[in-house]
Amino acid sequence: MTQSGKVENCSGVVLAGGENKRFPSLKAFIEIDGEAIIDRTLRLMSTLFDEVIISTNQPDLYFPKCEILIGDVLAEKGPATGILSCLLNIRNDRGLFIACDMPYIKEELIEMLVSFAGDYDAVVPLHMGRPEPLIALYHKRIVPVLENAISEGVKSLSEILKRINTRYVKDEQVSEADAEGRSFININTPEDLQNIDNRHQNKL
Repeated sequence: MTQSGKVENCSGVVLAGGENKRFPSLKAFIEIDGEAIIDRTLRLMSTLFDEVIISTNQPDLYFPKCEILIGDVLAEKGPATGILSCLLNIRNDRGLFIACDMPYIKEELIEMLVSFAGDYDAVVPLHMGRPEPLIALYHKRIVPVLENAISEGVKSLSEILKRINTRYVKDEQVSEADAEGRSFININTPEDLQNIDNRHQNKL
């Protein structure tokens, strides 16, 4: 951490470039407890990082939200291209990337991922034994690997992680920062949103 309380040499990036095929509106603007997911995430990011960025190919929608917007540098779509584009442009050596449809990210989880940075190319949490590459830390040195993978048509981040020096944070460690695993709740479909609403109602 710097004297200002920010994470040192790391930018915060919200990935908002998804194709949104299974949801009728932009997922980043879904309101949870009266606040859009994108606003919740940006508010958290701004407390932790000296540079906060939105990765998007629709800048007109996000101009009011963030000073720095980065579009894809390649025509191939997908999160790997978004990560590549941002790593090419961020001013720090690392970026902490979060998908725009995850409303309950825990600050403690982000701090844990950053704390494991070391000499790793990526730090990725496991949830129920599976990698969660859309809430993860990436280093600029993986740019050539991303470029090669994308040129080969490899779109799976889980496959790309096998090509680099990745630190996987095990479930039991992740649970120390997020015991209920709420950070990994994401909204892909209207049913996912309804399930969140139902859980909220049950707590009232």
